[in-house]
Amino acid sequence: MGDNKPIEEQAESYIKSQLLKFNFHVMKPSFDKEGSDLVIIESVTKQNSRLIKVQSKGRTVSATTTSVTIPRSYVKDDFIVFIYTVDERKNESCFLFFSEEISEWKINGTNYTISFNESKLNEEYFNNKRFNHQLAKKIQLLLAKTEIKKYTSVIIDGIFLEKAIINATMIYEKVWPEKTFAKPDLNSIIENILNSYNRYQSQETAINCYLILSNSFNLETVLNIDHDNLAFSTKSGSPVRLFINKTDEIIAFEVLDQIERLVNNDNLILVADDIVYESELNRFKESGIEMTLVRSNDKTENKMTVHFKWGDITYPIGFALGLERHEI
Repeated sequence: MGDNKPIEEQAESYIKSQLLKFNFHVMKPSFDKEGSDLVIIESVTKQNSRLIKVQSKGRTVSATTTSVTIPRSYVKDDFIVFIYTVDERKNESCFLFFSEEISEWKINGTNYTISFNESKLNEEYFNNKRFNHQLAKKIQLLLAKTEIKKYTSVIIDGIFLEKAIINATMIYEKVWPEKTFAKPDLNSIIENILNSYNRYQSQETAINCYLILSNSFNLETVLNIDHDNLAFSTKSGSPVRLFINKTDEIIAFEVLDQIERLVNNDNLILVADDIVYESELNRFKESGIEMTLVRSNDKTENKMTVHFKWGDITYPIGFALGLERHEI
């Protein structure tokens, strides 16, 4: 059996490039979660969040029939499927299917399945699904009518978080030299940040957390990330969804780009501390935008001079290391 990974990676890159061409904002979760290889996020107005889950499939096509299978549980109104194909002459095509169209595929137990070959892709049915400007407009219309939710957004600079975990562990080891500390979990740190610094933690609002990682650093040497459990609920019942974006670019630029997309949120929490953020954050403050910073309280580590409300990252990390409240 051949390795499908190269064609699937090729499909995802191609589909993302096509979406970007039509000015969609696209994020990539670290792993396929509930059918989501990519997520289209609307540039939101105050308190509004809309998103569409995107499943990408890649197939090499010839005269031999191949197929694509989608779990029926994935197929909701806010779910779409792109099928990327490449033939033996390296001609590329991209086909888009909305939920109502996927529901017309062949039912195979708990899945929907569609079968095709190179010849079938030239028939009218598939030609009408070739991604183009008209279908991009249809995505925009779907995005516009997707359920609106109030939410909190947490944006985490992965390099800062790694340094903060190392620093916090050193601090608490000096205070409690007899203790053995647990390796902290990402979900635990996020929940502790929300418990300590979320202004709306008593409300059942949706929470999106964006962790931006650098391919040049390895956060998982100091932090456990359960890639099979990137969604959980807070004690108040708010659903938390985590999106992990790995990049070769400078992390701060990726973080600032994400802030620009979400800056009109009612409740934005930024976990970062680097001088590169200072001028942009002060610009946001001067324009009347509010957010909460979670940063270092160590004067030798504290890099930014900004005027937002802020909280110390050391405390959420301390709880995740296994300390009790009276030990923090």
